[in-house]
Amino acid sequence: MRNSILKSTLIAAPLLLAMPVLGHAQGVWTAAPDQIDGSLRAGSREVPVQPGDKTQLAVRNVTPGASITVLRGTELLTPEPLVADEKGAVAVPIQVPADAEVGNQPLTVISQNPAGVALVNLKLSRVVAPLNVDAFDLATAEVGERAYQADMSADGKLFVASARGPNEESRLVRLNAETLELEAEAEIAPSSDPKDGLIDVFGVEVDDAHGNVWTINTLNETVTVYGADDLKVVKAFEEGSIAHPRDILIDQDASRAYVSVGLGDKVAVYDTATLERVGTLYFEAEGGRDHFGSMTLALDKASGRLWSVSRDTPFVGWVDVNTGASDSFEVPQIVGGSGIAHDPETGRIWLTGQESDNVVLIDEEGEVIADTYVGAGGLSIVWDPVTKQAYTATRAGGTIAVLDADAKLVANLPLGDLPNEVSLGTDGTVFAVAMYGTPGDDDQTGTITRITPKR
Repeated sequence: MRNSILKSTLIAAPLLLAMPVLGHAQGVWTAAPDQIDGSLRAGSREVPVQPGDKTQLAVRNVTPGASITVLRGTELLTPEPLVADEKGAVAVPIQVPADAEVGNQPLTVISQNPAGVALVNLKLSRVVAPLNVDAFDLATAEVGERAYQADMSADGKLFVASARGPNEESRLVRLNAETLELEAEAEIAPSSDPKDGLIDVFGVEVDDAHGNVWTINTLNETVTVYGADDLKVVKAFEEGSIAHPRDILIDQDASRAYVSVGLGDKVAVYDTATLERVGTLYFEAEGGRDHFGSMTLALDKASGRLWSVSRDTPFVGWVDVNTGASDSFEVPQIVGGSGIAHDPETGRIWLTGQESDNVVLIDEEGEVIADTYVGAGGLSIVWDPVTKQAYTATRAGGTIAVLDADAKLVANLPLGDLPNEVSLGTDGTVFAVAMYGTPGDDDQTGTITRITPKR
């Protein structure tokens, strides 16, 4: 994923050192962009950063030789400016005070030669302890390196996608959902660019009605369809035909596939019978200057509303798949909206905040019912209508949090390194994908875990 300059979500807190900001010699005022031309990331998206920890602000791809100064309010966090190396990179060390508050805290990053400024949020999280682990049966199997998503077919086949590992570029595998044994592996479609290699598979969704498996290929900016039985390519849409696809959802009754444009307001619509793109839907933000950057999708079949949550603005919205009408409302409790799930029985909407570390439960009008802290980096979420529970992956927290129908935390299950996605099985079973192996090891192999509540 490419890093945003002004919209990175990150971590830190004030240091105990305060110095005058304007202590550097004034230079020539040369024309420059009003923001830093590079990428910034403070702390980590892979582990929780807590009060008292040492962390860093990573600066990448700026002009070599640029000097970097970091402030928290008017407090100077860099006694002397740090200079970017020949690759345009510099690491700014940060010691987080032990009495710092949990949550997002703003840092101002100033560059000189060339001049520029950027604001980043630096996040501190608290660790949520394991809870009621013995109430669930967990079975785990290894899959490809850097596993991303999984989906199960009606006949009990589990399809898992992985991409961009150090030894394996991409994999699409089929497992037996009961035994988690490998049954077949796809021959991944080649990219039209020989330097790129393969059309990497990041997301996956099964179309039982037509016997196909749809995949999203984020970096190749396209969608590819494989046969569910033989895992051979049925159709590879043109590379570059959809910008940064983020999520895919299939309505089998209507023969439609919906693919969100990552951090954009568009949803590409495909006919799953003819394998053609047939239209585009648009999410609208509430305010004129506000932007809707869609992430995960959820469909309310009864109303024909396709729901999504915005990543960089605090909006939740829907678009009518039949008329194209759209509406949105603000949910300020969510920061870095990522996951969304819909309960068709009550109409309630479940949301995750990757930067607010929470799950927010709302009704269809946007009224907040509950706001629950689940741990660092709440990402994917599903609602299980069988057990009346929601499951969410906390990417940095390394757990699957389980919540009851009113969003009370009832279990917290440790699950390897970087849980990335949860998906529904049958009869109360949920599948969770973790990108890497056990925390602390060097293994890049992802895992799939079947989670079954004990009766």
